Amino acid sequence: MSIRRCAAVALALTAVLAAGCMTRPVKRSVYTEGRIEVSLREEKRWTRTVAKEYEHPVTIAPVRMAHILSRIDLRTRGKKGEQRMAAIPTEMLYPIAEGVSKALAEATPDEEVVVMAIRRHRRFKIFDKKLLTSFVAYARDDRLYIHMARSEWEIPPRREDKPPEPRIGEHPMKFRIFAGDAMVPVDTQSVAVEWRDPVFKQPSRTAVRPSGEVVRKTILLESPREQWVEEIPADPSILDELSPDQMRALADLEEQRRRGLLTEGAYKAERKKILAQ
Repeated sequence: MSIRRCAAVALALTAVLAAGCMTRPVKRSVYTEGRIEVSLREEKRWTRTVAKEYEHPVTIAPVRMAHILSRIDLRTRGKKGEQRMAAIPTEMLYPIAEGVSKALAEATPDEEVVVMAIRRHRRFKIFDKKLLTSFVAYARDDRLYIHMARSEWEIPPRREDKPPEPRIGEHPMKFRIFAGDAMVPVDTQSVAVEWRDPVFKQPSRTAVRPSGEVVRKTILLESPREQWVEEIPADPSILDELSPDQMRALADLEEQRRRGLLTEGAYKAERKKILAQ
């Protein structure tokens, strides 16, 4: 019996130590309006906060934030073929922007902004679907990083009580972000935004009617001033293992490529070197 007890104690201690080495997310809500919730999330290892070294707090006006979010488009493939759509539902654009702006102003250097926005879809005059749009945002190196996880994703009935939260590096939906002016691709579903750029002073994708309704301007599938984000790397699972330094290096590399400072061969060689670190 003593041997069994010792084994049980040892097993319990091992479990406690293992739990101490694992990280767990800790959230605090910052902004809620209807079915839109914006929170700040940090990671705890045992009782200590995992350092992220973001440039928080940072002040970005809600209107500028709305202009930024309105310029993020997605390329999706459905029954009607390839389509270009807004990453953020137009009717939710300004409330989400207000929440993100508020969260960034309150965030610590170790907290990232988490957005969960649910829209009820009406069909045949009844609400029969709940659609989730979610992403993670943070500021670093004078850039605003936005990692889209889901856009208008239909929530299964079994998950309505606890919809999945967005995680950096996870790609639960198949789409690609359209990288526009003052945006640098990070991976297929993430961009680094030069948020101070004058291009975000004025709305370019939305208009407000006299009634106060926000409408989205029609954007063609292809645009000569913008490029689709290329997959970096081809296997999305590798993205989970990239360090913040690698992510920044990839973003800088993409910027050099877009400006024509690198040949295609040099770009691929340098990208391979970064991913191999």
